[in-house]
Amino acid sequence: MAQHSTQSRPQEQSETMVRSSPSIPGTERGGRYVGSKVCSSCHKSYYNSFRQTSMGRSMLPADTSSLASVLPTPAQVYDKDSNQYFDVTRRDGELFQSQYSRDANGKDIFRKDRKLDYVIGAGDNGFGFLVQREHYLFEAPLSYYSTTHSWGFSPGFEIQNRGFTRPILDRCIVCHSGRANPVSGQVGLYKTPPFDELAVGCENCHGPGESHVNERTLDQTMSSEPSLGADPTIVNPARLAGWLADNICMSCHQGQDVRIEMPGKHIQDFRPGKPLGDYVSVFKIAPQPGASPSALPLEHYFGMTMSKCYRASRDLHCITCHDPHVGPSGPEAAARYRAQCLRCHTAQSCGLEPAKRLTTQPPDDCLSCHMPKRTVTTITHAALTDHSIPARSVAGQSSPESEHAEKPRLLLLTAPPDKQELIESIAPTILLQAYDGLVREGHQEFDPLLNQLAQQVANAAPPDPAVLRALARTEFRKNTAAGNLKAKEYMKRVLALGPANIDDYLFLSSLYVRTKDHREAVAILEKARSSSPYFREVYENLATEYMELGSYGDALTVLRSGIEIFPDDFELRALEKKASAATLPAP
Repeated sequence: MAQHSTQSRPQEQSETMVRSSPSIPGTERGGRYVGSKVCSSCHKSYYNSFRQTSMGRSMLPADTSSLASVLPTPAQVYDKDSNQYFDVTRRDGELFQSQYSRDANGKDIFRKDRKLDYVIGAGDNGFGFLVQREHYLFEAPLSYYSTTHSWGFSPGFEIQNRGFTRPILDRCIVCHSGRANPVSGQVGLYKTPPFDELAVGCENCHGPGESHVNERTLDQTMSSEPSLGADPTIVNPARLAGWLADNICMSCHQGQDVRIEMPGKHIQDFRPGKPLGDYVSVFKIAPQPGASPSALPLEHYFGMTMSKCYRASRDLHCITCHDPHVGPSGPEAAARYRAQCLRCHTAQSCGLEPAKRLTTQPPDDCLSCHMPKRTVTTITHAALTDHSIPARSVAGQSSPESEHAEKPRLLLLTAPPDKQELIESIAPTILLQAYDGLVREGHQEFDPLLNQLAQQVANAAPPDPAVLRALARTEFRKNTAAGNLKAKEYMKRVLALGPANIDDYLFLSSLYVRTKDHREAVAILEKARSSSPYFREVYENLATEYMELGSYGDALTVLRSGIEIFPDDFELRALEKKASAATLPAP
């Protein structure tokens, strides 16, 4: 596959080759969101059925009484690496998690309790929890896992236990909730209220419903019958071209190696019926030569596009098999999905002898062999369905994309399947951010391409904070005097363009630390502490910089403030001892 083009392109050209489709019913006239309860007044059966599905139960208030019998309390989990305990208790109908540590005599060194505000998940794999501190949302350290019927550390906490300080990122929560209200460009910061609708709802797939409701209300007022044809006021995924319908599902049900939002766009701007690629570019590192589709990470949409069923029919899509309004399970689910298989295949298509087919649970189940459950390595105690639809024996099976693979190369998953390899048609500014994201994730094979592209983009760097951040990080990684200077200038431009976020402040301060500009580092970190008070790195770094300047009194003020917010931070406690010793009068 060809690499990216180094020839510059006018910025006004398309950021990808996927352009908006012609007007689709409902995409232009949707108006504002109205909430699923409004939809239920006319579509009660759909609403009630959907509310029983996993999507319809994706998020709840943590004080929901229905969970009392599901979540056993009290419970305790011990983290030997940090020598800390984590408890779950229930008080007056509300859930709490506690974090504490004890000395050799069993006395508490610190203890902090947090009321749990929101529950994430429908319970199929388990439940996670969110804690709200003022306008910030953080993940609780413990989750409940349904398969083991036990409490354990939330996904990722077994690698780095951050207690109650792991921020909830907007790009994650938008798929686990109906409508979240993150503050654009910030980290873990949300408007009031943080959610307009908790669980995934009707408008996530059908688009905003205001125009539809208004027109139907007018029909009733005028005593006229609604049209039975396509409704221009709402999106019906079943009436979309298959790929556009898949885009709705893909916005959440597709993993990636890196996602890049388009200039001036946010994933929440996406509307059903529009190409997802108009809002975000989803990139994946191309599979290696000879890779079996079923050996790749579990990714619903991409796995489906790699299946022989998809490539042979070109008419297989998410809603071919899945009706989002219902959530079948057990024998009912097996029968429903087997019926979908038999729309194209016959019972005689299976090469396995009937006696062996009857040994599956349930008997003669297509999915047991062709869409098996596989363990999810990134989520504890979880398993998901393999959508690559492999044959029983997949050893040596190669994927069409990988037969002529070159290293390294990317696929653009938000392009139509037959155009995913046309990376050269992507704007350099978007590709720069993609390469930067991959290198930060440890894919150093993309570093030469990143540096090459950075030189091109730097000649006319647009006033786009995301592009400037990528250029700054590229220069930072060079660790040269010239590179450090350029990185500072890029980050100063980021701060001048609008409100900086905590990552901007921490990155720019690290540049000043590297060049021993300690006063500048202190100034930036004080701004970070003022704007984003719930990030422990700010207090650790700021106190260290004050001590570099010999300002131990200022360091103590910062440290004691930090310990009050983060009593579990033993790095802050160690720094406090050091600063206190330095302020003692000489003997």
